[in-house]
Amino acid sequence: MKPRSSILLRRSAMSLALLGAFAGAAHAQTGTVQPDGAAAVEPVAADGAAPKAQAVVVVGKRGQTVANTPGGASAVSGEALTKIGAESFADYLGKLPGVVFNAGPNGNSTAVIRGVGTTAGLDQGQGTTGYYINEIPLSEVGYTISIPDIDTFDVSRVEVLRGPQGSLYGSSSLGGAINYIAKEADTSGLDAAFETVFSKTAHAGELGFSAKAMLNVPLIQDKLAARVVMVKREMPGYLDNIGIGRKGSNDNRVTDGRVSLVWTPDALTKLSWMSLRQSSFADDSSYRMTRYGELARSTTLPTSFEQDFSLHSARLERDFGAAKLTAIASYNKKSQELHDDFTPYYGGFMGTSDPQLFRQLGTSKNKNYEVRLASPDGGRFEWLVGVSYQKTDKRFDEDLSAQGANAVLAPQVPAEQLRGDYYYWGYGGTYGTDKGLFGEASVNFGDGWKLTAGGRRYDTRLSTDGARDGVLYPGGVLLPDGYQQESGFSPKISLSYKPNAQTMVYALASEGFRFGGANILLPLAGFDTPTGWGSDSLRNYEIGVKSSLFNRRLTFDVDVFNIDWSDLQVRLYRPDDLSYGTNAGRARLRGLEFSGNFRATDQLDVGLNYTFLDAKLTEDLLEAAVPLHKGQQLPGSSKHQLSTTATYKFDGKYSPTATVSGRYLSDAPANLQGTGQRINGFAQFDARYAMWFDNLELSLFVNNIADKRGVTFTYGSDANLGNQEFIIRPRTAGVRLHWQL
Repeated sequence: MKPRSSILLRRSAMSLALLGAFAGAAHAQTGTVQPDGAAAVEPVAADGAAPKAQAVVVVGKRGQTVANTPGGASAVSGEALTKIGAESFADYLGKLPGVVFNAGPNGNSTAVIRGVGTTAGLDQGQGTTGYYINEIPLSEVGYTISIPDIDTFDVSRVEVLRGPQGSLYGSSSLGGAINYIAKEADTSGLDAAFETVFSKTAHAGELGFSAKAMLNVPLIQDKLAARVVMVKREMPGYLDNIGIGRKGSNDNRVTDGRVSLVWTPDALTKLSWMSLRQSSFADDSSYRMTRYGELARSTTLPTSFEQDFSLHSARLERDFGAAKLTAIASYNKKSQELHDDFTPYYGGFMGTSDPQLFRQLGTSKNKNYEVRLASPDGGRFEWLVGVSYQKTDKRFDEDLSAQGANAVLAPQVPAEQLRGDYYYWGYGGTYGTDKGLFGEASVNFGDGWKLTAGGRRYDTRLSTDGARDGVLYPGGVLLPDGYQQESGFSPKISLSYKPNAQTMVYALASEGFRFGGANILLPLAGFDTPTGWGSDSLRNYEIGVKSSLFNRRLTFDVDVFNIDWSDLQVRLYRPDDLSYGTNAGRARLRGLEFSGNFRATDQLDVGLNYTFLDAKLTEDLLEAAVPLHKGQQLPGSSKHQLSTTATYKFDGKYSPTATVSGRYLSDAPANLQGTGQRINGFAQFDARYAMWFDNLELSLFVNNIADKRGVTFTYGSDANLGNQEFIIRPRTAGVRLHWQL
């Protein structure tokens, strides 16, 4: 019997390639999702007096304001996120300039920044966008098991840095980096918050619900404090699975918990600890199958997905006057269990009864360390230098089974080819390290001129192993061990000019890098399978202006960029239909990003973000199973992206505020080689009305008012299933209560 390896592999978009996986294996005061751009937009008094002071949102490892950061950067404050009711990636990332959020599989949704990606979903290698929480990497060596979607409740801010960030943030940041800054325990006083939401989603039978609570307690005044955050969300399903006879089958439940301890023995020292745990469970996959209708799918068993993420970290900050020391040590563990229906491919396997269950269990253990020294800001010379180390141990186990399969197959095959009802099993392991020496130095020449140069010297090592066994591989097969090692330098340089306190003009050049990988496929006669692939070569050049005008009523941030990308990490297919990774092809990405906010009156604020992007291949790649051609658009690189928000504060009791927001995304491919796999062009409009009763906020909201079916990611056409598409959540209306001590 010939194994159906090609069918299993082509299912890789969903399940990490059963066999091939081993080869790869704001304004804060108005509440708008308006990033802190060229300068903080401060309220202007009715009498025209100077604006009142407000907290300034900062980004990066030096803690610079967005207005003083050369390069594309956005920072959305926690207050702004709270006031728009944001909870997850989907609520705000797609509204920022240069960022396209692709809502895909649970725990595996991705953000593509500036179009840098060879798929709109997760590839079988390391991703192109880096994810962090309090500067701790959430991405890992090789394929990322999952990307924790941290709830924005009690988050200080979310930073989005556009363009390569390899110099300070390391690998997996070719397109940019997303950094959550969770609030730490506060030693200054008692604090508490509570929030609950009830919602109804069109086409869903159940109510949505969330409950969130925070308690901050000083244990020793001004010395020691603890902060505890708990979050529970239940999101009702809106897809009907006609195969199992269940309406709203794609229910999803998420539980978050976070503990922060802060000890400040003196005014110059802070020692903090954070532990975070997130678990989620989806009863069924959230992609529709167009063959069965607009909001329908059909499988013979629930395709559930469960994931668990835990993180423990310690951070030391010490100010020595001449320099500030920051030391971070962390450990995180990710685990997942995915169930998929392989009945369309293995139905009635050797006489067994359907359904045919595919399981995948993944575990990733990651250790991260970083130590850096930074000079104080404001001097003629500013500098930062540090070292980092990351270690990953990761393993995927997977199998195929059918209920009662042992009784059917035992008379036909040797006993060692079965494990109970499991007739196939295999594993793949990935083990890697990333060592880095990084730094940057700035010279303030006076008269507003500043030159900054830096980079990272990196050394990455990766090894892989794997095996296959069972009826599909009689006697078992050990896959060849894989190994990949690479070292290099990722530079960054910028020149900025500030003619006045409100305006900065800059020019920037930067590079990024990411891990390579190893192919551990069995040899194929007549075909030279590459042993692996290395990092891409990506160079980014941009110029921009950040400014505020009319007594800071108008702020804007605009930049243009050109990215040259060569030796792309791509996945191709051999004649036996098994996939392999390699470096091939070139691409060019050009774009313009604009972010602005206008305080039209003391009551009306308007925010606008716009991105134009032209991202395409610049040479043919004819050896691909589906040939790639010069001029082909890159996945996730929508040519036009627009979001706007208008907030109006009414006079009168309870400070009523109305917010209307909308976004538009033009269409783009979802995959380089997938014909018919597209993100459709769509528009979405949301509205919110809020009132304040002292320290209690009551808000009513409607998201996706027109109940559109925006496709954010697709697995493309399947002869049995039709297009398999992820869509934005249907119209959802609800009420939220938010209380703050």
